[in-house]
Amino acid sequence: MIKAEFPGYDSVNVTWRELESLIKTTAWTTALENQKAVYLIVDTKTGKKYVGSAYGDNMLLGRWRNYIANGHGGNKLLKQLDFEYIKENFKYSILEIFKSSVDDETIINRESFWKEVLLTRTEFGYNDN
Repeated sequence: MIKAEFPGYDSVNVTWRELESLIKTTAWTTALENQKAVYLIVDTKTGKKYVGSAYGDNMLLGRWRNYIANGHGGNKLLKQLDFEYIKENFKYSILEIFKSSVDDETIINRESFWKEVLLTRTEFGYNDN
């Protein structure tokens, strides 16, 4: 079992099942609730990637709680996948972290940058925007 201590933003690389339990711990809640971020979800079975961004309500914590709740976080291409498949095959990591005071537009621009770098708007990814 993975340790509940938060490993640092540049060391997060957890499965859906690990995230499900870790996100309930004080250490992880505290670390994620006030941080804006660009994050990466990897389908370990296909290698396809999804780049997302977190700002607004509860920032990264809020976004990742959505994925734990339904698997897709409201994303169109992820909605097409079976929730059990997501639970078994998805991993979550952080590409960049930002203070809560950083403008949302900056976060959105960095998200777009990572989508281009990782080709997630192509057949290699789950981004459609």
